[in-house]
Amino acid sequence: MIEPRKTLKDLSCYQTDEYLPQWRLKLDSNENIYGTNQTILNVLKNIDSTDTSLYPCYGELLDELSSRYKVPKDKFLLTNGCDEALNITLNTYLDTDSELLAYNPTFSMPLLYAKIIGAKTKQIEYGEKFVFNKEEIKNNITKNTKAVYIATPNNPTGELVRPSVLRGLIEEFKEVLFIIDCTYINFAIDVVLEDYIDLVQETDNVVVLKSFSKDFALAGLRLGFCVGDRSIINNLKKVASPYNVNIAAVKCALCALRNEDKFEQIKELNERNREFLSQSLEKLGFKPYSSQGNFVLCDFGSYCDFYYEKLKKNGVIVRKFSKNSPISTCLRLTVPTEGGVKYILELLKKKDLLIFDLDGVVFDVRDSYNTAIKETFKHFSGFETNDVEIAKVKNRGGMNCDWDATKCLLEEQGIYIELDKIITVFQSLFYEPCNKLKKIEDFLINKEKLLISKEVLAELSKKYDFVIFSGRLKQEALYSLKKFDIDKYFYYYITADDLPKDLLKPDPQGVLEIIEHCPYKSIKYLGDSVDDIIAGNKANIETIGVIAPGADYNIMKNNFKHLGAKHILGNISELKDFLREIETNDKTIIQ
Repeated sequence: MIEPRKTLKDLSCYQTDEYLPQWRLKLDSNENIYGTNQTILNVLKNIDSTDTSLYPCYGELLDELSSRYKVPKDKFLLTNGCDEALNITLNTYLDTDSELLAYNPTFSMPLLYAKIIGAKTKQIEYGEKFVFNKEEIKNNITKNTKAVYIATPNNPTGELVRPSVLRGLIEEFKEVLFIIDCTYINFAIDVVLEDYIDLVQETDNVVVLKSFSKDFALAGLRLGFCVGDRSIINNLKKVASPYNVNIAAVKCALCALRNEDKFEQIKELNERNREFLSQSLEKLGFKPYSSQGNFVLCDFGSYCDFYYEKLKKNGVIVRKFSKNSPISTCLRLTVPTEGGVKYILELLKKKDLLIFDLDGVVFDVRDSYNTAIKETFKHFSGFETNDVEIAKVKNRGGMNCDWDATKCLLEEQGIYIELDKIITVFQSLFYEPCNKLKKIEDFLINKEKLLISKEVLAELSKKYDFVIFSGRLKQEALYSLKKFDIDKYFYYYITADDLPKDLLKPDPQGVLEIIEHCPYKSIKYLGDSVDDIIAGNKANIETIGVIAPGADYNIMKNNFKHLGAKHILGNISELKDFLREIETNDKTIIQ
C-alpha cells in the first residue's frame, strides 16, 4: 500500500453528509434557513450552453466586488467557498517550521489545513467565555508564529472582534499574517464588512476572507473570496487552481451583490429570532452565549447528550461537539424561524421520565437470549437446561448478564469454562455482526418479539420521555430497537458496555447516571428482574416490577414485593392503563 504524507497519519476526515438527512429543522451547518431568493434562482434558469461549455471569466464579478467595497480588483481572489480561501492562504504562507495561532474553539478547517502542511498549531483557551482578548493573542505570538486566524463573528462561539481591536494587533506584529474570517459578518450588528476591508488598505499583513454561503444562501454553489494587499493576492494566485470557481456561482454572486437589499429582511428576522431563542433558552435554565452570527451556542450541561438525541429524533438537527472539546456540553443551533424556535422550546421542556429495561419489558427474549443460554450450555455440557433453571439462577441476583448466568449454570454441573470461551459461543449464536460466515437474519436476536406496541409508545411519548438501562451491549440494544422502528422514542442509553463490570446491575450506577444526565419532572424505572428492582431502590427512585413472559407470576410477584417494588405489572401491556390511573389519582389528590 502506498503511504500518504506523514502529516495525514493521525488526522480524521471532515465528515459531510453523503445524502441529505430527513429533517424538520436543519440547524447544524448555519446555512441560510430562508433559502436562496427567487431573483438568484432565475439567474440559474437562464444559464445557457455557452456558459457551461466555456471556461468561466471572473472580470465582471471582480469589478462588482471592487465597486462595492472600494478596493482595486487586483486585491481580490475568488475561491471555491471560504474553505478553499483558507486552504490556499495557509498553503501559501505556512511551512513545517512555522505556526498557526487561533482561539479554541473556532472553525476547525484552518487548523486541519495547517496540520496537513506539517505546520505547528497553537490554540488559546478563552479566559472568559467567550470574550476575545487581544492581550492573550499578543502573549502567545512567538518568533515561529507565521499566521493568526481570527473569525469574527467566531464560529461556534458567536463573539464579534471589532476592527479597532484588530488594528492594533496587525500594526504591532508586521511579520505575522492575520487571517480575518468574516463569513458571518453580515449578520452582525453595528459593523459591516467594509470596516474589516479597510484594514487591507492600511497594511500588507492582513487578508480578509468572506463566503457567500451563509448570508446569500449560496452554500450549494461554493463561492468565497480573499481580499488583501496585491503582494498577498499575487502569492495566493500561485497556489490557487485556475478556473476554481464555476460560472453558476459567479453569475449568482453578481446577482446577490446587485440585490443586497433583499438580505436586510433576513438579517432583521435573524436578529429578532436569535434574541427570542437566546432569552427562551435562558428562561429554561440553560446557558446561551451572546452571538452576532446566524447561530446560538448554548451550554446544556450534563443534559447535552439527551437533548441532542431528543432534538434529532424529532427532526431537529443541530451541531454537537466532541468529548474533548471545551464546549463538549454545548450544542450550536442555527437560528430558526419564530415557529421553529417555539417547536424547539416545546421539545426542551421537562417531562416525566420512564426508564425501561429491555429484556422481558420491551422485548420477549425467550427465543433469543434464553435460547442462546440453552445452546451455549449444551455446547459445553452435552445436555439440556430449561427456562425454569435459567430463572432460578437469575432470581438469585447478580446475574443480569446472560454470559454470567450461563457460566453459573455450567458450574452447578461441575463444568468450569473460561468466560471468554462462553462469550465466543454465546455471541456466535445470539448476535455477531462481524461474522461474515453467517447471515444476519440467522442470529437468535431476530427471534425476539415486541412486547409493547409502537402505537402505545407513540401515545405515551407525548407525556413522557423514555430512556434505557439494559444489561445488553449497546450494539445489540440499538439493533433490536431499530429493527422494530422504536429507537426514535428513546433519547438516552446506559448499556453493559457503558459501565465497569463491577458497576452493572444490581449496582445503581446506571440509574444514577441517567438521573444525572436526563432531565425529568418525575422518574419511574420499569424492570423485570430482581437486579432491576434492587438497582432502582438503591438509586432511591420509584421502581416498578414487570413480570416477563413465561416467568412464574407468583414467584416474581413475591420477589418484587420482598425487594420493595412500589408497583407490579402482570405484563408491560398494562403500562398505559397503570400510568393513566396514577395520573387520575394524582389529579384527585391535588383537588
